Amino acid sequence: MEKSKFAILNSRQSLIRMASFAFGVLLLGLLTVFRLVYSSTYARSWDHVDFALALDRYDLMAMQPHFPGYPYFIFGGTLVHEWIGDPVQALAVFNAIMLLLAALPIYWIARRRLAPLESLTTCLAVESLGYLSVMGTEAMSEATAVSVLFWYLWSLVWAYEKKGTPSQLLPIILFSVLLGVRLSYLPFGLGLLLLFFATRKRFQTTGRFLGYLAGQCLLVFLFQLVWISALIVSEGSMVTFISLSLQFVNGHFNEWGGAVTAESTPIISRAATLLFTNILWVGISGGSWIGASGMGVLFFYASWLLIKRRSGLSKLAIFAMVLWLSYFFWALFAQNIDKPRHALPLAVMAVFLLSIFVLKRETRKFGRLLLLTIIAIQFLISYDLMQEKAEEVPAVYQLAEYLTDYPDPFIIYTWEEARVFDYLGVPYLYRQVETFEVFASMNSIGPKRNLFLTDHVVEGFRNQGVTLSGNLEKVKSFKSNPLFEPVYDEIVLYEWVNN
Repeated sequence: MEKSKFAILNSRQSLIRMASFAFGVLLLGLLTVFRLVYSSTYARSWDHVDFALALDRYDLMAMQPHFPGYPYFIFGGTLVHEWIGDPVQALAVFNAIMLLLAALPIYWIARRRLAPLESLTTCLAVESLGYLSVMGTEAMSEATAVSVLFWYLWSLVWAYEKKGTPSQLLPIILFSVLLGVRLSYLPFGLGLLLLFFATRKRFQTTGRFLGYLAGQCLLVFLFQLVWISALIVSEGSMVTFISLSLQFVNGHFNEWGGAVTAESTPIISRAATLLFTNILWVGISGGSWIGASGMGVLFFYASWLLIKRRSGLSKLAIFAMVLWLSYFFWALFAQNIDKPRHALPLAVMAVFLLSIFVLKRETRKFGRLLLLTIIAIQFLISYDLMQEKAEEVPAVYQLAEYLTDYPDPFIIYTWEEARVFDYLGVPYLYRQVETFEVFASMNSIGPKRNLFLTDHVVEGFRNQGVTLSGNLEKVKSFKSNPLFEPVYDEIVLYEWVNN
């Protein structure tokens, strides 16, 4: 009798877990449907335009897209473009598809430590992040890069478990795909080096190990050449490609790239922005105080568990944290901290590791309840952000529309807004200008007309030491959500007044 009751109880628990698993899969599918429905049709910035134009004609010299070309991302967007006419939306849909596919490696990695239902919960905790959903509806490469990153991380774990040299070919291939989607994820290549060094004990002498290491590094280089050689062919010659490469490196680290070498912001300020704004507030919390509160509880609960157990971290956790730190310092020194999207892999990896930690077998009851609450909150945040993003007109579009109805002859001088004007084909005169000398020379010739400037142009002139008091009259401000476009979320239009 007792055995019968026990069997019935186990059967009911199994049914409940199966039903819960099916519901979790349904939620994941529903999230994907929302991403597809609310996929963006707005080219909000210079980078958006670059990617969109690349689907019709791939040309690095014309910045379609900008260097380093993102060939695998553009290829995926081109395939979707066969069915979706709008290139911006085609890229956004490709991102949504790739995020859905990312659920598999997230689940498989989590299964190394958790039961099936808890692994799916971890997957939902990552996939439901509000900012990840925002990027999953964008014509940018970040969401696809995060998806490939998880496939790459899973392949590293899989190859380590197999402990054979042939199994290492898969992470080498996926690392090539990762850099072909987003070159800035280069620091994650440290994972391959750790994998190679983990095989050191299999070699009796240092010489044999160094030979093996050289061979594996050669393989890594050859697979990177797959997409690099394609770029060289597309540009016509090695000389042209190298020239583009040098221009990009110089610009990124010395001019517009936002690296620590290109600006004077104190390193402490950069670190605070990266950690508290880009990772915690935007990347993890989705710019929501409710989301931040839930994640705060999760963080403190995980900290309490770590102190209470007084036990070391698993090899998997240590491995992931090493990769996390490598990219953190790369983002700190070599990326533009004004753009939170560069910190997206740090946010999703942090949530992934925290979720696994609190769902371990000995603490999973409370951990599961906590994570389910957070997932519900994040799901609502994601839906709200995706809907708002689809309906909100970007500030640069508002500016373009406002000037279309302006009655008198005019010319507007812009910064990067000109690239979006190119894409929209606005019916009035505009010029991209970066120095006051060029602006003054343009202003001194040609017919008399009203002169407009955007605040980014004005700020650039002031940074060059130009005094503009008495020459500017504010006309109108255009605003949109900074979570969607942090640099051009507000554009102020000024009219130039000659004294």
